[in-house]
This record gives sequence, C-alpha cells and structure tokens, in this order.
Amino acid sequence: MRRHLYLSALALPLVAAACLDPDPVPESNYGVIALTTVVTPVDTLLSPEALFYRTGLLGLPSSRVFSDQCQIADYPTPSQGTRLPRFLDAGDSVAVSTATTTKYLFKAIGANGESYVMDNADHFPFRPGERVIVTVPGAPGGFTNGTIDVITAHGFTLGPINPTPHADSTLRLTWTPAGDDSTKMLISLQYGDGQLEANQQIFCSLQDDGSAEVPTILLARWRTAMTGSRAVEAARWRVSAKEVTGGVLLVVSAFEVEDTVD
Repeated sequence: MRRHLYLSALALPLVAAACLDPDPVPESNYGVIALTTVVTPVDTLLSPEALFYRTGLLGLPSSRVFSDQCQIADYPTPSQGTRLPRFLDAGDSVAVSTATTTKYLFKAIGANGESYVMDNADHFPFRPGERVIVTVPGAPGGFTNGTIDVITAHGFTLGPINPTPHADSTLRLTWTPAGDDSTKMLISLQYGDGQLEANQQIFCSLQDDGSAEVPTILLARWRTAMTGSRAVEAARWRVSAKEVTGGVLLVVSAFEVEDTVD
C-alpha cells in the first residue's frame, strides 16, 4: 500500500532533497523513522523502518492541516526520479520500544539505499495509539545519538463510500473515531478509467475531524468508472520531530486501511 498511495514516510524528505542544488549549503543531518501499523487477520503489528542521511535544509512534512484538499492524479503515483542523498551511519542498531516490547532495526542495503529494518522473521505486536520510544545510538562521523518519544496514530474505521453519487452532489467521506489537530487523514479513491485495473485516483489530504466532502467537479470519472475497479486506501498520519545535535529526528506514524468499493 505504501508504495502506491503516498510517498512513503521515508521517501518524502528524499524527494525534496532531490530538488536541491548539487552542492547545497548549508546542510543538516536527518533521521527519518516510519512507524506503520499493519493489521492482519490474526494480529496487529508495527512495521518500523528508519534511514539517516545528510543533505541541504528541507521543509519537513507535517500532520497538521488547516483545510481539506483533493485532486485527481495518476494511479499508482508515479515514482519520483530522485538521486540518493549521502546516507549516514547511525550505529549498529536502532531500538524501537513500547511499554512491553523492544525490537531492533539493523542496517540493510537495497535499491533505494541504506535503511534500518527489522529482521524478516521478527514480529512486533502493537496497539495503535501506543507510546513508542526510538533510540538511536549514533556513530562517529555519522548521525548523532538521540531519543524521541512519540504517541502513534490511533486506528480508525472508514464509513461506506458511494460508488455512484448523483451528478450534482459531492461525495461524503466519513471515519470513526475522529482524530485531533495533531493528525491528518490521507485518502485515495482509486478507479479504472476505461479499464478494469485502477489507473486514476482522487487523492485527498484532510483534517482529521471525522468527515469530508469530495467536490462534485472531481467525481465525473469516479461515477462512470468500470464496476469492480473502485477501491479506497486511507491512512491517519501523526508526525513528530525533535532537534538533536547537528540535525533532526522525524517520526511518521501511520495507521493504514484499504478496501474495495464495488
């Protein structure tokens, strides 16, 4: 889901970094930790991932929004042609702790560069909304040591979504429970325009107040999309940041759901 619906919590600052000059000045260190809740048929798990890098000063993402915004976009979201930044060593392992469990993320090298991830065989039982503490040991010449203490995004349930609203009406989106001004909702309404496989989406960034209206002007192709192509993906985001020596620790906590609409 994270590959398609949004730029992932880790990729967002990297996209901004790719737009900077080749030798940006001044620079800073960034530690970005994604805490994504994964709901399975038998359990609810936390999927943490972290990366550390140095680049020019960035405008960091926020989960505080002051108005609802929706737009039509391609689906899946096109990949960004980013150049990779200078990754930093943050120590042997990064600890992610709840009140009852501590797991460790270890360095891995993949197509998108270096990141810290859990072992594939490891599982992290989790209750959305729990307090999580992330501890970075740091490394000489790399990212400094630091700790950040966050409250993760609470779970939610989406209300029913009308696949064929009237031509002159908006499309009402609902979810429960509502959040607060420290969280935002990201909702993607996906549909097939002339084909059964989804190739378009209405993407919305919304205040987390329990409801929103998608404007009528965006709904023409959603209404006439092929039956069986409509689906929804949604996430509640909470973003926290803390300054550390020489840089910033940023945590993006997300609770995500997906479903078919027709």
